[in-house]
Amino acid sequence: MHYLDVIPLNPINMKFNPNYPNDNNKGQRQLWNALKNAFEQDEGVAYYRYPIFATSKRGRSEPDFLMIHRRFGIWIFESKGCTIGNIAAIEGHDWQMRDWYADSMSPISQIEAQLFEVRALFKPSPMLEKLKIPFEYRVVLPFISASEWAMQGFSKHPSTNGVVWLEEDILQTSFRQQVKAVSSAYMPTLDDAQWEQILGVFRGIATTEPPRQPNPGAPVSCHSRVIHAVESRLRILDEKQDRISQEVPEGPQRMRGIAGSGKTVLFTRRVAQMHASNPDWEIAFVFWSRSLYQQIRNLIDKHYRRLTGATPDWNKLHIWHAWGSKELTGFYRELAFRWKCRFLSFGDAEKMTIHGESAYEAACRNLEEECKSCPSLLDAIVIDEGQDLPASFYRIAHHALRAPKRLYWAYDEAQGVDSLIVPNASEIFGRDEQGRPCIDLSGSYASGMQKAHNMNCCYRTPRQILLAAHAINMGLFREGGPLQGITRKEDWIALGYQVVEGDFSAASVKACATVMLQRPDKTSGHPIDNPEFGAPLDKSTILVIHESLSQAEDVDFVATSIHRDLESGLRPEDIAIVGLEPTRYLFPQIEDRLRTLGIRVLSLNNQNKDQFHQAGYVTISSIRRAKGNEAYKVYALNLHMAGALQAKSPEKEMIARNQIFVALTRTKLWCVAVGRHGSIMKELLDTSKNNGFLRFPAFNQASLKRSMSDTDALQENLCSQTTVSA
Repeated sequence: MHYLDVIPLNPINMKFNPNYPNDNNKGQRQLWNALKNAFEQDEGVAYYRYPIFATSKRGRSEPDFLMIHRRFGIWIFESKGCTIGNIAAIEGHDWQMRDWYADSMSPISQIEAQLFEVRALFKPSPMLEKLKIPFEYRVVLPFISASEWAMQGFSKHPSTNGVVWLEEDILQTSFRQQVKAVSSAYMPTLDDAQWEQILGVFRGIATTEPPRQPNPGAPVSCHSRVIHAVESRLRILDEKQDRISQEVPEGPQRMRGIAGSGKTVLFTRRVAQMHASNPDWEIAFVFWSRSLYQQIRNLIDKHYRRLTGATPDWNKLHIWHAWGSKELTGFYRELAFRWKCRFLSFGDAEKMTIHGESAYEAACRNLEEECKSCPSLLDAIVIDEGQDLPASFYRIAHHALRAPKRLYWAYDEAQGVDSLIVPNASEIFGRDEQGRPCIDLSGSYASGMQKAHNMNCCYRTPRQILLAAHAINMGLFREGGPLQGITRKEDWIALGYQVVEGDFSAASVKACATVMLQRPDKTSGHPIDNPEFGAPLDKSTILVIHESLSQAEDVDFVATSIHRDLESGLRPEDIAIVGLEPTRYLFPQIEDRLRTLGIRVLSLNNQNKDQFHQAGYVTISSIRRAKGNEAYKVYALNLHMAGALQAKSPEKEMIARNQIFVALTRTKLWCVAVGRHGSIMKELLDTSKNNGFLRFPAFNQASLKRSMSDTDALQENLCSQTTVSA
């Protein structure tokens, strides 16, 4: 049995989600504005070009407009911007046209096919089928009046009677009344849970996989029963995730999201629907961690099949590692060859590095210098793990795009494991002569789609672990004060925290006044953080902090613990071992010990780069290769190496703390933090004593080595917003 996580709408009014710009279609623009004027005060959601595809002799087509209304049911509107002079004749469902983009069209057949596809979404839910929600459709002709329609004799045509609405029908004074008159009489009254289930049908769910069954006869508190309880909570995409996964803005867009907020899943859904809607577009999905390749490909394939029932055209839809190799081409390699520019191998690029840049930065710098006169090649580029990519990469991507430069990137500065520099848009693309950013990410496009999103709800990692990860990442309990962080209330809110006590004013900093933060329920999306989660779970096992004395003790502890985990119902593929360097000797010793216990190991190395999980195997990985992946239980080793003495410089310490953040937030349920006695382990213990809060002395930007504030313009007030796992 599945249970629905109820995510309340906030506030209650109609949400208008334009998935594409409609500026070039006057009829669609007219109807979209009419919908806004008539229904903006009602409860529901309206989509422009909702990605569901009806197949006809003219190919695939999605509805122009889909409205889900709490009082009036499900409505589909198809807008045709023709005038009466464009319609030569109507014969059955076929309309003969003149001076039109086609000689004929069949709008009623088209919208009936779309309605059939929309109704089919409800079939998997017997409860929704029993509700008998009204499903209605209308073809709307906003530039034809009733008198013109009647004069041509079309009003008496049996195929158009009652299903074609005209100019007068969508006036602000009549549109809502027309809809109400049709469906309100037989629309059932919906309680909140029913309404959320209906919204969930259209938003989609985090996973279509059935929940794992617990091991027969397993104790009530064993791992397998907890996993079953977690997976049994059917979680729909929230309002913001729904919007991000579907919209295709008419220009660059940035998505800033904390670990586990769903960045990868949402972007794979967007890419799939872009490819379905625009099969002629050439689209690239670019990422940094090679171990993500198979996961990304599988997600895109699954979403595309759900939309179309077909396989993606991989000649048009590319999945590219940022660099690329002979075995698996990538962004840099592909563009260098297509543009006939010099391609630098890793060794070549390493020899060309300057000013401490990485080999990849050097390769991108060289390509940027050579490609200035090269032609545009792509229609859209979607970038995951953007925090790992240099500014020159973004400029190359922008240059490679045809207008209107659909460059979409996601990042989380806390997950930068090699660099601390996450440049903002003005640093990447520069400013014009008036000092304005060449690419401005503030506000929205003319279509209404935002230029930037901020996702602050974590669905992958339990709240207790996320608190510890952020505390270590910033150094909130570090002796000597934080190294990196944020000192504005709005930035903490954007990160998903609530400032319960204190502030970051100069007076508070001078007085060492206490700041207290918490993560509220609305930004804590993990099932075990839901007050209604009913499965027995020992909260003390969620984050275990283990101080060891030696590497030999690490090996014994990890191997013994994993053997116990498997006896308690975990599968080998549920477990991942990651660690801060050095792991050259530690990982092979753990692997050998596990093998002596009969436990198989998947070790990510240069021979195995593209797959993080394998059924029946425990994964051992560097943090770099683990990034973007997840496991039910994570053993994070060598955490003491992020201490000031071991790191030896503030910059290296911050990078090491970022690596700890990545390590801890790979977990979907349990985490074991292992390290030697010292400053880092003390900070972890201090965090665990705070009972769900973060309490620390106020600090300011002047004391930090690195600011994590959003230096691009703030896009929206996130106080009342919430935002499956990246």
